[in-house]
Amino acid sequence: MPLTLVTGPANAGKAGRVLGAYRERIADEPVLVVPALRDVRHAQRELAARGAVFGTRVVRFAWLFEIAAERCGTAVGRDRHASRGQRDLLVEHAIATARLDALAEPARRPGFARAAGRFFAELGRSMVDPPRLWQALRAWTGDGPRRAVAEEMGALYAAYRHALDSAGLVDEPLFAQRTLDALRAEPARWGGSAVFVYGFDDFTPLELELLELLAGPAGAEVMVSLPYEPHRAAFEAIRPSFERLAATASRHEALEPTSEHYAPESRVALHHVERHLFEPGPERPDPGGAVRLLRAGGERAEVELVAGEVLGLLRGGTRAGEIAVVFREPARYASLVTRVFTAYGIPFSLERWVPLAHTGLGRGALALLRCATGSGTADDLVAYLRTPGRLDQPHLADTLESEVRRTGLRTAADARRLWEERNWPLPELDRLAVPSRISALCHQLDEEVERLFARPYRRQAHLFGDDEVEDPAAREALRRALRDIRDLARLAPGLAPPPARFHDHLAEVRVRLGSDPAPDRVQVARPEDVRARRFQALFVCGLQEGEFPRPARYEPFLSDDDRRELRAATGLALPLRDDRPERERYLFYACASRAERLLALGWRETDEEGAPQVRSFLVDDVRDAVDADSLDGSLRSRPLAQVAWPADEAPTEAEWRRAMALTGPDVLPPLPERIDSEEVLANLAARDRLSAAALEAYADCPVKWLVERMLDPEALEPDPEPLVRGRYAHAVLELTYRRLGERTGSRRITPENLPEAEAILVEALRERQDEFPISPAAVRVRTAVRRLEFDLLRHLRAEADAGGSFEPAELEMEFGMPGSLQEPLRLTDDLGIRGRIDRVDTSNGRFLVRDYKGGSSAPAVAKWEKERRLQVALYMLAVRELMGLEPAGGVYVPLRGKDRRPRGVLRSRLREELGEGFVDSDRVSDEELERHLDQARTRAIELAGRLRRGEVRPCPATCSWNNSGCTYPSICRVER
Repeated sequence: MPLTLVTGPANAGKAGRVLGAYRERIADEPVLVVPALRDVRHAQRELAARGAVFGTRVVRFAWLFEIAAERCGTAVGRDRHASRGQRDLLVEHAIATARLDALAEPARRPGFARAAGRFFAELGRSMVDPPRLWQALRAWTGDGPRRAVAEEMGALYAAYRHALDSAGLVDEPLFAQRTLDALRAEPARWGGSAVFVYGFDDFTPLELELLELLAGPAGAEVMVSLPYEPHRAAFEAIRPSFERLAATASRHEALEPTSEHYAPESRVALHHVERHLFEPGPERPDPGGAVRLLRAGGERAEVELVAGEVLGLLRGGTRAGEIAVVFREPARYASLVTRVFTAYGIPFSLERWVPLAHTGLGRGALALLRCATGSGTADDLVAYLRTPGRLDQPHLADTLESEVRRTGLRTAADARRLWEERNWPLPELDRLAVPSRISALCHQLDEEVERLFARPYRRQAHLFGDDEVEDPAAREALRRALRDIRDLARLAPGLAPPPARFHDHLAEVRVRLGSDPAPDRVQVARPEDVRARRFQALFVCGLQEGEFPRPARYEPFLSDDDRRELRAATGLALPLRDDRPERERYLFYACASRAERLLALGWRETDEEGAPQVRSFLVDDVRDAVDADSLDGSLRSRPLAQVAWPADEAPTEAEWRRAMALTGPDVLPPLPERIDSEEVLANLAARDRLSAAALEAYADCPVKWLVERMLDPEALEPDPEPLVRGRYAHAVLELTYRRLGERTGSRRITPENLPEAEAILVEALRERQDEFPISPAAVRVRTAVRRLEFDLLRHLRAEADAGGSFEPAELEMEFGMPGSLQEPLRLTDDLGIRGRIDRVDTSNGRFLVRDYKGGSSAPAVAKWEKERRLQVALYMLAVRELMGLEPAGGVYVPLRGKDRRPRGVLRSRLREELGEGFVDSDRVSDEELERHLDQARTRAIELAGRLRRGEVRPCPATCSWNNSGCTYPSICRVER
């Protein structure tokens, strides 16, 4: 039977010719071949709409080979097909077992296995077996410098084919070759079924061989449609396929272009674009509203601009399934398109693939595997427990994570012990740790993941919605991957992945997400996905240089020059990549010719940072085909500086509100003024005592006080190192002075007892170290403890050199605290102050308050009011009133930094008793000292009143955020 070749440009009626002939033969159960699964569904719907329901068979080319193999009835029909995952494992096995020298370094890189897999598939599609490749490579390289690389390329391919044979598997190209061999041996077994091929613009050598075999020896009627028109630049990439098919065809039907498919109002412009794209003629019609330009500043602006146009079409009555949005690489835009289209309420289909490790269920399953096999961290156990549905009370995982981070636990075993001490056992870790064989591990992991997946849906008969497909898709992908590994281990145990690779292989398993194209969804797709059907409106986005057209991809094994030399020397023909510009030009033509009513072209003038972007020359090709001035008049722009839509163009209510907020008067968000909760206000008003530290924090920033003292959120991280270091230093100094008094009879540091004091301090550091985990990192702890030791030793030496008669009398003295012996400091009848004083030194009825500071600076008395410092002054008032002593002074003592002199306020007349080591400007008269204490009392009463009234007004003029940044900007909400 003849092969009929039907050619013509887009919209010439090729589909009608092929599908019409197919329907005429429907009683004979013909086969219709289309490029992809989505095309199968679309063709089935189209045939059904015309009454062809029963007897139809719509397949992809891979399925056509399977039909042929089944009809041949030989062993080829019973061959086991290697899955994608199995092929990847076999490629990795081939690389691991081949002896490589010249390729040893590249083979260690992560992308080498993927590149090798593509190369092997290309060789298979070109019907090149290992002996043929080896022979050709040796003849080409001779004894030259490339001989070693050529030999190893041949060895890799041979090792891969050997691995397939060892497992009793075939990949798709090998299966196709064996099918061709079987059909060539007995062509009558095909049975004469007619074959109709539609929607293709390119064929592999295997596919062409099958078509020729069916139309020739098998005697089947074969009809192939091909988008081609001679002497047109748009079809240059199609010419090799046309020439091959034309040489075989006994009949060639060249269809004439027609414009009947276009909408009447767009017919002239769109038909002219199709006829003159890349070949402008003298006539350049006004595009009217049929062709539109969209220019944006940044990727988000481009997607929002397109979404606004799509929304307008939907509201105007265009069906969602009649709209296509085309990106050269939709995966790059998947997240952005999903966010924007969902926010705009646009139903859409977008096929995207993500690694298993990037899904919720996959992340949990992999974490479980790591925890069970001994390589897991504490974070892995938390990740496993966070798997959706694993815990009925997810806050338990939060609690565990908080403890893990705060205590610095590292391993999954440590985290598990902590979990099981507080909650319940995790036997799944033990069950998964038992299997020693890879097949048993696959089986056990599959069971555990099934429990994990099914747990939240048990006894519910749950139906998954479109927004719930991730976990079911991940479950199915993982099930297939484990089954593939288990089958591979059964067929050839030596080919299964080693334990070290098992986890990583599963993490890379691809999970298909998104929705399939449907009549009620806008299709977001690649150019290749829309070439076989028409749309009312089609948007071609991302028309940038380096994106569409896509640049040529580097070929790591054989470059185009190498392939030309190989072909010239040996006759071995491998596909070339230098037709990339022609291929990209054709794909753009295919997009531009698919629109029936509206063709929109989008590009970006800048990126998100404002850097200029170059528009694709493909836009200029369209401008050359029509009246450019009129086309430019249709330009719709969304520059980077336009942070919101113009109010009259806003596509959604949310965007309109944003636009109105932008164009309206500048109104700052309401700032927090006071606490509104009556219950909280009553609690504050009832407080009869406040801590000195809380008052100082409130004076510094009421908002900060509100968050840290009132809300007091539980931290998920370890306490900051400076905070832990400060607590550690306080504890060590208290123990040092206390023990020094016990051992020597005096707590005062002198040159004579300094060695004893230093020894006690080092001893105290070692004793208390475990109580104060400065850092989860052991190396960091050693360094930090050593630095603290130096700082505290310097502090002791400075005190020994200072002299004076004051001796530490009270260490970590509490007053007004629960369980303390001292009453609170009474400022008024209903207000008391409580606190803990680091140290009180006494001498002859006088006292000196010392407040340790972990930082490298301490405020002088002249800066107390400006910097809102109250603690030392309030402590001085407390000691005077509670202990009946006369204040000699109060100082902040820095424990770090270059200048470690205490700063504060001192009675100048007590210079000799106080000793040296102080700053002279801090020495004041008795009257001045009393004035500072009175100011502190007055200020504390005023602050306490505001605090108990619930006032939380921000104070940006005095807040320390001006220097270091606001800690809680979302609560404070004060603009800089």
